[in-house]
Amino acid sequence: MTFIQELYNTFIKYKNKRAFCINDKDYSYGDFLEYINGARELIEKNVSGKNNPIGIMYFECIETYATIFAAWFSGNYFVPLNPKHPSERNKTIINNVGIQLLFSAQEDVDEFVREVEGLNFQINSDSKTKNIKEPVISSGVQWMYILTTSGSTGTPKHVPICQENLGAYCAGFLDRFPEMNDKVCMLQTYDLTVDASVTAYLVPLSIGACVYTLPDSPFKFLSIAKMLADKNVTWVKLTPSVLSFLAPHKTQLDFKHLGQVILGGEAFPLSLLKEWQPVFPNARIANHYGPTETTVGVTTYKIDDLQNIRSMNGVVSIGQEFKTVKSVIIKEDGTEAGFGENGELCISGKQVMQGYLNGNNNSFINFEKNNESRSYYRTGDIVQKDTEGFIYYMGRTDDQVKIEGHRINLIEIENKVRELLPGHKVAMLAYEKFPGFKRLYLFVEGSNIDKMQLKSRLTLHIPPKMIPEEIFVVSQLPLSSGGKKDRISLANDYLANPSKKSLK
Repeated sequence: MTFIQELYNTFIKYKNKRAFCINDKDYSYGDFLEYINGARELIEKNVSGKNNPIGIMYFECIETYATIFAAWFSGNYFVPLNPKHPSERNKTIINNVGIQLLFSAQEDVDEFVREVEGLNFQINSDSKTKNIKEPVISSGVQWMYILTTSGSTGTPKHVPICQENLGAYCAGFLDRFPEMNDKVCMLQTYDLTVDASVTAYLVPLSIGACVYTLPDSPFKFLSIAKMLADKNVTWVKLTPSVLSFLAPHKTQLDFKHLGQVILGGEAFPLSLLKEWQPVFPNARIANHYGPTETTVGVTTYKIDDLQNIRSMNGVVSIGQEFKTVKSVIIKEDGTEAGFGENGELCISGKQVMQGYLNGNNNSFINFEKNNESRSYYRTGDIVQKDTEGFIYYMGRTDDQVKIEGHRINLIEIENKVRELLPGHKVAMLAYEKFPGFKRLYLFVEGSNIDKMQLKSRLTLHIPPKMIPEEIFVVSQLPLSSGGKKDRISLANDYLANPSKKSLK
């Protein structure tokens, strides 16, 4: 039986049980199936065959989630688009992936969707039917979704995840969290263009649990705090940034009812864990790690002993690998790292994608371990492992950073700034003003640059999470002894030492 068939059977089994709570309205699994099949009818009227990309301009509503499953049940896959992202970026995704059918639960969307040649735009607001059909059984590889991530080459990458990848992830997650059951109420806090959202809605739905979603609000962090105060919510997955942002309010928060808190998407500072554990004293705490290319998560550290937390350099361990993957840590000389030695974490197994949509597969390496040669995905993360198999994050091989779970390559932003300011030298950096709260800063070499205008122009080209919080105009960018941009000096001079901000 396929993973998609198992999902359908779960929905039938729990048809009278609550599946979602969205904007204070409950939907049973039976209700959800009616919405799924309403969206499925629209899909099957507008595309033929299987493995078609179904674009979804997502909003936090039952129709959005129903369209995701309708894409799967009809033998197709979905591609999420954020209506708050620049038109240019959404157009690029539509054209690169080849989306011909785009759904939205709201009519009031960017006009660009009506301008893309060959794009069929459909409104699926309140589309539902009692005509419940079993899923289409696909032979061969069925893709489940394509997510677009920031690329280390300076251009976005499109990551296709198939049914085997996603089924393996859910199996690996539930193996590590057997306490997750159909009584759980999980809060979904992530943007649907981020793979971490899969943990928060797909895994609970696969076992008959309930998913709570956030109301649409410009104050996301405060919405999370308000929803977590709901005594019905028992599980949540968050980025450390959420806790850092809410730190000034933590004495007013009562999260004693939480049973499980999973952190992921960014390095998890040990100081942040110690600061927040008293706020949810009855919760089990875990750190979850994994790149988009390896289907959400491949390691977990379930923190059972709060007196002896595994950490290194002030960062909590990312834990041990799932049973559904194999890992190897490779040193710069191409050999395997021993215990306590730094190297690049590389992942193999059923959770790993087959390759990027554009065919650029330089991120894979063949490596022989235990007389077995495998293809491994190179994560770009520098780690080391202890004798008990716990892995510790030590840094990056490139300029990639994580902001609230969003993967961002600094070179992608720098490239866009150089397009807007030809001839100018630029440097982007991410700086952690306090533990777990990292923000982006742009430095431009020159003079008479209108910073407000530059930021405004950037919003037309890159997503909000990639917009620098502050822009500094400097007479000269410092260089390291090796001739590279000296980001450490910039951070020390302009961010760690506020008195020098007069030079901006």
